[in-house]
Amino acid sequence: MTLKTGISLLALGLLAVSAPAPVEAHIVPAERLHPVTESYRRLVFSLNLNPVPWELVRADLDVVQTSQLSPSALEALANGPNAESAVERRAATQALFEEATRSVAELLVAALEDGTAKVNDHSHASAALNLARQLWSSFENEVEATDVTAFRRLGECWLQMSSSLGSPGILGLGAVPADPEIFRTEAEEVIAYVSEHFSSPQTPSRGRLAPLPLRSETFDERASVPVKLPPGHDINKQLPRPRQVLNMAERGVNEAETTLIALGDMAFDSSFIFGEPARSLAISCNTCHNKSITNPGFFIPGLSSRPGGMDVSNSFFAPHANNAHFDPLDIPDLRGIRFTAPYGRNGRFDSLREFTRNVIVNEFNGPEPEPLLLDGMMAYMLEFDFLSTPLLAEDGTLRPDAPKEALRGEQIFHRPYEAMGNRSCATCHVPSDHFLDRRRHDIGTVHGTQADSRDRALDTPTLLSSRYSAPYFHDGSAPTLEAVVEWFDERYGLGLSSEEQSHLTTYLELVGDGVDGYEDTMFTLEAEMEEFSFFLSAFEFLDARGRRDLIATTFKTIALELRAHKWDVQDSRHLPVLEGLAVLMDEASAANRRGDEEGVRERVAAYRQLYQENAEVLR
Repeated sequence: MTLKTGISLLALGLLAVSAPAPVEAHIVPAERLHPVTESYRRLVFSLNLNPVPWELVRADLDVVQTSQLSPSALEALANGPNAESAVERRAATQALFEEATRSVAELLVAALEDGTAKVNDHSHASAALNLARQLWSSFENEVEATDVTAFRRLGECWLQMSSSLGSPGILGLGAVPADPEIFRTEAEEVIAYVSEHFSSPQTPSRGRLAPLPLRSETFDERASVPVKLPPGHDINKQLPRPRQVLNMAERGVNEAETTLIALGDMAFDSSFIFGEPARSLAISCNTCHNKSITNPGFFIPGLSSRPGGMDVSNSFFAPHANNAHFDPLDIPDLRGIRFTAPYGRNGRFDSLREFTRNVIVNEFNGPEPEPLLLDGMMAYMLEFDFLSTPLLAEDGTLRPDAPKEALRGEQIFHRPYEAMGNRSCATCHVPSDHFLDRRRHDIGTVHGTQADSRDRALDTPTLLSSRYSAPYFHDGSAPTLEAVVEWFDERYGLGLSSEEQSHLTTYLELVGDGVDGYEDTMFTLEAEMEEFSFFLSAFEFLDARGRRDLIATTFKTIALELRAHKWDVQDSRHLPVLEGLAVLMDEASAANRRGDEEGVRERVAAYRQLYQENAEVLR
């Protein structure tokens, strides 16, 4: 087969070698994929979104096609963003999906044919087979889920092809000749499957575009494909870990003695309060608000415009609440949230409880939360405090011993500006009221629906602890506090000198700073294990009330968190203990489902005993 793209297979293989390695995440390393596979998988994800991120689609289609786009693809790209109806948009996305799928399939087939033609050249054939195998991962997830019989047989084909290449030996010694017949036979079977199911037009299935082998005799129509985020995402928690300040803990209270707070802490860390696909992806409130603080690295291609934010009214996590408009928001810091009403970037919720319910139901597709669960989450979040700021007096003014640059900046902060209607920065960010005024203002960062529309107002954010919550503005468009100052100076023509801008930035950084913003320890597991014990401390309370549903959520959350964090242990010899604790939670969940109350209590007791016996080494 001749590649329609006009590039050589060797060049395509080199593309994978020369591409920059993905950045290692803190907990789960980024999946390493061939650039064509990476772009294809991200492209399919993007085409299923509403709205479709057309610029991202174009960039990925360029890679998948590996040359200039075909006329049909160009037409679909031109029509898609300008579609006047959902039918037209679906037609454009279908056309692009088919084009991309066919292109990857043809590249895969060409690689296998190239390997077959030069099977006696071990180096060349190995490179061609490796390329084909990497391209196969574009479809592998779907085939494995929906056509198990074929998937297993094709797995054997890949192994047979690899074995049939023989070995060149070392310095001419121990060479094993290739078996061209076996390689050709196995390659032809893979080629036939790929050509049949992915080189020809795809029929939409279940309302989503996906490379499914629909015409296979062994295709399982009832099977579901495991959900995956697109390549390039990062939902890991940041390191070093931010230090969480809980008011009751600062007063010396042990969370194990505060049942409702412990229940809320568990819910905040639980993906099981959400619906699909967040639940399968193990996304919880804590994913975006790690220990109540902003997660600055959070990023999902197609849903985020930059790290630290996401369009929360998207069609992926909660299709029923999608507004079909790409409007990503910066993840807000939840420190001191009991002081910062109203809630939402535009202040649309006066109640923290209603805001939290909206996140669960309308942002992450969760079921209607139990009132007791919401009670717990309120009790927990209302304990979130700001970092201590010793240089701020009780009325929010700087103490006299603050740096001179910051004191000069404070004067600039309180200076009225004619361009702002003789208002100052302090007019909205009132120092004596946690640096906010609980009002909504149009400062010029939002594009309205019309020239004179009144839909640009945003809630005034607090400046406390802000040094740890970059980027800034509702959409995260300002990377630093210095950039915020520069923006206001330019937008309103304040006429600040470079020195004044520097002093104002110094003031804002001091107001937004705090004592010990990050945890200073290498033992990250220790605090997690203690927190899991807090989660379990609500068991007796729930057990006495027969709340088997919330008990189930607690057990499943602890088991999932244990397995997610067990690789943080410093001494791997203790991994069996961590797995043993997770298994006890699994067994407690099973007993809970059976209604075996005594069995549940026995396993909870066994968990606590095993943890206490090993608490000193689980670090």
